[in-house]
Amino acid sequence: MYAQVKASPTLKNYPVFAVTEGGAEVQNVGLQFLTIPAGATAVMPAGTQYADYANVHNYVTGIWGVFQDNQAWNAADPTLFGMWDSTAPEFGVTWYKNYPGYSSAQLQSLPRVTTETGWGTLGAGSLTELQQGKLLLNVYMAQFKRGWSYTFIYQMVDNQGGDSAGMGIFHTNNTPKLAATYIHNLTTILADNSSFTPGALNYSIPSEPATVHDLLLQKSNGTFYLAVWDERSTGIMDPVTVNLGGTHASVTVYDPTAGITAVRTLSNVSSVGLTLSDHPLILAISGS
Repeated sequence: MYAQVKASPTLKNYPVFAVTEGGAEVQNVGLQFLTIPAGATAVMPAGTQYADYANVHNYVTGIWGVFQDNQAWNAADPTLFGMWDSTAPEFGVTWYKNYPGYSSAQLQSLPRVTTETGWGTLGAGSLTELQQGKLLLNVYMAQFKRGWSYTFIYQMVDNQGGDSAGMGIFHTNNTPKLAATYIHNLTTILADNSSFTPGALNYSIPSEPATVHDLLLQKSNGTFYLAVWDERSTGIMDPVTVNLGGTHASVTVYDPTAGITAVRTLSNVSSVGLTLSDHPLILAISGS
């Protein structure tokens, strides 16, 4: 199938995602590889190509649905064997028959996508709409920071019933949950459709707690957008200081849970203090 797609003038430029649950293979046909390497123990020959991207359903809920610190960050870890069905048990050592695949070092750089992740707001183990909305912001931040090329949230609209009832970011009547509003706010704040070579910002966050993470972006107008987020599950607050590596003429702070307009505006500052808990804040930094 992969060879046929790549031979098609219409389809050849589209990426092919691997099957999900390849780690369940009964015979070692090599589905734990994108291309079977030389020396592999698979029954299919070396050079057999299956896909361009590894593909998993690393649901942020995990196997047991326990809501804890660093929930999204750990679900996005490509090397972690644990409660998240990430690349390690699918493309590292297969979870069903323990067939060897990529090493932990190789998993770090393996092209990969998530075609399902999310957490519902109905039924056993559900989150509130507020928790779901903040968590999905963290999912997008953590996935991008940890090297995932595409992340698909399951799902758009709630089902009327069944196992996936409440998984949507919209209600059954198509009105948005907080998750839909927050994601809209995040993408609006960060939107930019120009191609350019980004620069560098010599920032630092001293004594950054283990649940706090950061992601530096830049828009084509030169403004840096620094996302800093916390993944606390219990309401604990973490004060941090972001050192900007020099004085900047303007720093505006956005909170995607509050809207698309800045919640703070600072002038001629070299550092910014933030109080974080369970979702990202965005710093727009310009004029060094």
